[in-house]
Amino acid sequence: MSGRVSALSLPVGSGASSEFRAFRSRTPLFTVAAGRLLVTFTLPERLGAGEVEFARRLAEQAAAYAVEVERLYRSGHSSARTSKGAA
Repeated sequence: MSGRVSALSLPVGSGASSEFRAFRSRTPLFTVAAGRLLVTFTLPERLGAGEVEFARRLAEQAAAYAVEVERLYRSGHSSARTSKGAA
């Protein structure tokens, strides 16, 4: 990746949500919402191999994230950042 990079940190909790929406005549939408922030993934109308690869990678990484969150929850660990320590 070259050039400018933007970064977004989205703190999530029990009020956060994600949603997938499929449509008959257009590409799907995937949305993540937390607090007053809404992030929507959109695609071009004409899809190529790159978009398919991105979607598969997104799904793989989200699944790995879910496994790790569940592991931490079941082990009784909490985040190193607390509400007092969060920026």
